[in-house]
Amino acid sequence: MKIDTLIAVFVCDVEDIFKKSASSFGILLNENCEDRSLGDDTSLSPQEQSRAPLQGDQIKRNESILQLCYDQIIAPVKDLLTEPEVIIVPERCSYRVPFAALRDEPAGKYLSETHRIRIVPSLTTLGIIQECPVDYHSQTGALVVGDPKAGKVQYRGRTLNLEPLSGARKEAEMVGRLLGVQPLLGEHATKQAVLHALHSVSLIHLAAHGHADRGEIALTPNCATNGIPQEEDYLLTMSDISKVKLRAKMVVLSCCHSGRGTFKQEGVIGIARAFLASGARSVLVASWALQDEATEQLMNHFYEHLAAGESASESLHQAIKWLRSNGFTEPRQWAPFVLMGDNVTFDLQKLRQERADRGRE
Repeated sequence: MKIDTLIAVFVCDVEDIFKKSASSFGILLNENCEDRSLGDDTSLSPQEQSRAPLQGDQIKRNESILQLCYDQIIAPVKDLLTEPEVIIVPERCSYRVPFAALRDEPAGKYLSETHRIRIVPSLTTLGIIQECPVDYHSQTGALVVGDPKAGKVQYRGRTLNLEPLSGARKEAEMVGRLLGVQPLLGEHATKQAVLHALHSVSLIHLAAHGHADRGEIALTPNCATNGIPQEEDYLLTMSDISKVKLRAKMVVLSCCHSGRGTFKQEGVIGIARAFLASGARSVLVASWALQDEATEQLMNHFYEHLAAGESASESLHQAIKWLRSNGFTEPRQWAPFVLMGDNVTFDLQKLRQERADRGRE
């Protein structure tokens, strides 16, 4: 086998490694990690996964491929990376590469330690973002959604029971307090209510179950029915987003697999790309299943820096830095978080003031 072919096989094998995030990164679906996955295609049940720790040979294989990815993608251009931020436009299987976790072994540092990392799905998307007027996007208003009450639903011809997400609820309550808005929680987080509010706000935060392939999000069904809710009653799809003219500067999708999608010629198509295509300037997503405690801490520090006037890119960089320095040392705990699209800043005081002004009306 030729060297070029061998490299291609190894790099494309990243797609297989990260397809089942729980087994790849040792994320166990137990009390420390609620499952925010919707219809995950893993062949193991949550109980089986909790009894199946990552094996030594799996760890070594993953580390070898991550090292190979660094050697083939980053090392050849390392000397050119002189700016604090790196914008990456992945191609096909490289989209699955967790760039934040790639490590320069001689220096002993992850790429995310030395650079802020931002992903753009395609050059076309980058062009659209750069051409969009700065004043196009809303400067006020926030929508915060957490722990939608989906319950028993019909999904892909079978019945699923989507469990409550206490971590997602706690996270949404925290974000709501910071922004001075009342979050949509549980039974109030209906698909209808979310779609009604999406177009008019500057910041959107969704913490819910996410689809393992396309990142589509499970919300509370629009209305109670005698039968089991169908997908159109509760599932926030790419088609739904495409019909909304967004003016949000930023969308935070704190859902498992929200960065996933289908490979197309123009890049990867998924829920995150749908938000960007519909007008959102920036989207923060997760590449695989999320760990509860790590996610809570990351969001706390991300919004803390955002509130201080720092950019979304710098806020994510600092939040991940805090995680690594405070006991969350494993890449599976901090590497799934990816900023896509533009780099934005917020005047959160303005967002809070707008809420206060509405309360006095």
